[in-house]
Amino acid sequence: MPDKRRTWLDGRVDALLDALAEFDIEASRESVAALIQERVEWIAQNMRVTPLTARRHLTDEAVRDLAKTMVVSIADEAPGSDVLTSPRSAALPVSTLGRAVAALAEAVMLRLDERDDLAHVRATTTQLAQVLSALGQVAADRTRAVTTAGAAGPGVVMMPPALLNRAARYLEAAALVIRTDGVLPAGLDAAAASQLADAFDMDAVSLRAYADGA
Repeated sequence: MPDKRRTWLDGRVDALLDALAEFDIEASRESVAALIQERVEWIAQNMRVTPLTARRHLTDEAVRDLAKTMVVSIADEAPGSDVLTSPRSAALPVSTLGRAVAALAEAVMLRLDERDDLAHVRATTTQLAQVLSALGQVAADRTRAVTTAGAAGPGVVMMPPALLNRAARYLEAAALVIRTDGVLPAGLDAAAASQLADAFDMDAVSLRAYADGA
């Protein structure tokens, strides 16, 4: 019979997930647990204390501060806000939008093969699906988007910069999974997977450039 007792790490993971949820940010328990363990090691090394003593410094307030730091690091994605109602000031070429949609769909398939952690797979694929949905909704509402922005050519869709930055981060994460974790999409060899990672990064760079007004 599995042990149902909760550990110190379980409590800290719950606390950080709750703090992130206040900003409408989701993360897998596995990634959050790894982050907390890294934080404990950092405190132990810098304060020259044991990991057990370092844990005492990771209070509820410290966990909330950690969540705020994470939010600041992705401030260009406007965490906690509804990107669909955000100003649509980024003029994205339709061809670039098409590449982004295709890349995000490829990222979904990659993440499905990433690991056996079902909760992690659900979290990452849900995030990708939500971005795909948002891009589709903005594109479908193109007439209002063009009117809001003022001037846009027939081959351009006005997008919320925060949405493009969010999509770019997900593509960067997909490239990182290939390069650092050795995850290969089904049916691809190592050489082709490397090319896919490069493509993810290139599409991410492009989206960030247009988000910045390039």
